[in-house]
Amino acid sequence: MEVFRRPGDEKPPRENGFRSRQPSLPVAESTRQEFNALMRRRLVLTSVFTAVLGLTVAPAASQASSPPSASPTSASSAAASCAGVLDTPATYDGTVPAPKKVLGYELGSKQASNADILKYWDAVDRASDRVVTGTFATSWQGQPLRYALVGSPTTLSRLPRITADLAKLRDPATPASDADAIVARTPAILWISANVHGNEPSGGDAVLRLLYQLADRNDCVAKAIRDNALVGLIPTQNPDGRTNDVRTNAYSFDLNRDWFARTQPETDGKLDLLWTYPPQLYVDEHEMGGNGYFFPPNSDPVYHETPDRQYTQIEKLYGAANTAAFTANGWKFETYQAGYDMFYQGYGDTVPTTQFGAAGMTFEQGGDSPYPAKTNHHYTSAITTLYTGATNRARLLREWRQTWLQALREGQACRLEPNATFNPGNEVLIPVPKKPVCGYFLTGDNPETRNVVRRLQQAKVEVSRLTSSVVVPDYKPYGQAVRSQRLPKGTYWVSLAQVQKHWVQAMLGEDTYTPFPYFYDVSGWNNAMLAGVGGGSTGTRLDVATAPVALLPAATAAPVADAPRIGIIDQRPEPTYQYQTTGWLRWRLEQDWKLDYTALTPEQVTPAALSRLDVLLVPDVDGQPTFDRLGQTGRQALRSWVNRGGRYVAWQGGTVLAKSLGLTSVGLSEATAVSPGALLSLNAPRANTWALWDDGDAQMSPGGAAVITSFPASPFVSGYAEDTDTLAGSAVEAVDRVGAGSTTVFSIEPNFRGYSDGTAALLLDAVKGTPGESARVAPRPLAAEAPSVLGLTRSTADHVADEQRERGRD
Repeated sequence: MEVFRRPGDEKPPRENGFRSRQPSLPVAESTRQEFNALMRRRLVLTSVFTAVLGLTVAPAASQASSPPSASPTSASSAAASCAGVLDTPATYDGTVPAPKKVLGYELGSKQASNADILKYWDAVDRASDRVVTGTFATSWQGQPLRYALVGSPTTLSRLPRITADLAKLRDPATPASDADAIVARTPAILWISANVHGNEPSGGDAVLRLLYQLADRNDCVAKAIRDNALVGLIPTQNPDGRTNDVRTNAYSFDLNRDWFARTQPETDGKLDLLWTYPPQLYVDEHEMGGNGYFFPPNSDPVYHETPDRQYTQIEKLYGAANTAAFTANGWKFETYQAGYDMFYQGYGDTVPTTQFGAAGMTFEQGGDSPYPAKTNHHYTSAITTLYTGATNRARLLREWRQTWLQALREGQACRLEPNATFNPGNEVLIPVPKKPVCGYFLTGDNPETRNVVRRLQQAKVEVSRLTSSVVVPDYKPYGQAVRSQRLPKGTYWVSLAQVQKHWVQAMLGEDTYTPFPYFYDVSGWNNAMLAGVGGGSTGTRLDVATAPVALLPAATAAPVADAPRIGIIDQRPEPTYQYQTTGWLRWRLEQDWKLDYTALTPEQVTPAALSRLDVLLVPDVDGQPTFDRLGQTGRQALRSWVNRGGRYVAWQGGTVLAKSLGLTSVGLSEATAVSPGALLSLNAPRANTWALWDDGDAQMSPGGAAVITSFPASPFVSGYAEDTDTLAGSAVEAVDRVGAGSTTVFSIEPNFRGYSDGTAALLLDAVKGTPGESARVAPRPLAAEAPSVLGLTRSTADHVADEQRERGRD
């Protein structure tokens, strides 16, 4: 089976989870012609049925059914004569100061600083009764993350009632007549967010413009939006990255991969905010390479539990509206050909869709366009999308409720949704098995299990515990065969028979069932497997005694007794994209394990510096540059330190560096198995440990080292992988005794994105010096340096600058 990757992908695999082996996503010329013809047909239809696309309101207004809280002449009557987003002249009250008056320059003429964003945010808040603002989080570097809610004064005065009504609307126990009344009186909540990647700033300026326009305009477009919607605005989701002009946050986390894990405060606070004001629409504005623009329809694959109604809205409602708007302006754009999928359940479009039941969308602006054009394009797509959502308010709310009810019915029937493809010429190659799944058990009561449970609960998932032991006749432990098994009292039970069925399956499903082998990110992300938590499923409707579990407190790691003196190799003096592995490590040491450490650049590795350390952690460094930067003095210092009793712990590039320095006897070779990033079962000292493995990881043979963790003969795969039998028996973690010291090396990233807690526990054992197996290996003398092995490590530095310019959401 041919595996397709993102077009032109040169991305360093350590963050994306894969190496690119395909130069482009094959799209036949006939398919392009078919799509162009489709677009031409859409344009003809647009001129006739513009109301369907949300660009004029005359017909749409009759469907908008304005909430009674708005004035009697609001949406319906004002929309009847409205020319739509593109053709309505903007008129203003003049009560809100224009951006230039506050900032001294026109919005979009240059990039607004964080200080300017906050300055204008507060100015609008003070001047308008159509705006309320707040702070939903504080970044690691102490910057506030601000939001605004925009609507009519009547809507803003009813916020508690609106949120209470929406909670009832997603409650299956709410009678249909009550639900109809809620739909009639409640605005849709529509969110526009930007700048999750700090060096993609133009969306933030566009959101500032939106705030001004919606707060001060009094024409029919602005009025229709305010009267039918509560608009949520987030100008920057990553203020530290914006200040530092880097993609990631202060710990080098890509915040557009953190949505299900919630490891970072920027993400955690945002998700709490969204559950306070739950979206029916969520737009995430980015930048990409080139000078075009992307909005959905998306590329295949689409995750099978993506709610059907919301995906139809994405394609047929919002996609059509933006197609018409950009075509009318003569602007270049792409849809599914751009390669932005809806599969990995950790993005700012997939999580709002699957967890919140919203129409979640990524918009991408080409970074090569002039800054005024970038800002204007993002503003146009945003206000077009808001107007389309607002004038289809009743439909959005009805379908939002129907999505929750359908999820419950599917869960009660123990039925998973099937796979489908959406792009011309694609066929489903991996179907979802037609077997019942009624729910999932999670075993144990350790911090890792409690963290998984808490994360589910934060997503409004109902979790209970067995109040007595129960025999499950068809228990399917993760990665193992079905069997009858007695599960003890206290085991956690997560039934699919609930409104959050789609999200439960997304987080706990044993496999992701990739429908089509094109990958933008990792293909496996089961939260229990990542955390090293035991569990499994049943296809039987069990009548068991359970008790609901209240929201668990955040679990904290036990303090490390007699903590060693730790050092880390940190190649970078400032955050850069290729060294996320170091940021993940710093976060784990500081925020999770609460361990002190000393950071050393390669040039700072000296006998004196090493004499103050017990263990040195070397993450996924670039081997050749690090080897060179160490110099002869640094390399000899490292070798002597280990020989005299130091402990060297490394992974991936750090493992290659260890081999080049003669510190390990493991053999390294390029893997022949293929995966964009999947969860593979392991033989490990800790039960239920899975590796997040991709085909950028070197294959490791033991040599003379003791194997701590390895792949079994036939690794079970959660996600997509080929030829994994070639990994059978290969080492994942191995230990050498070198003189009086030791070297522990991993072939994988054990702390991937800060959410692979299971393999991170193996890393902590190595840090503490407690893997145990090293005693089985006789000490050996230092080997000679072998710099030729450095060819196995990829040099990411050459690609980083181009990647940051070219890539958007990924």
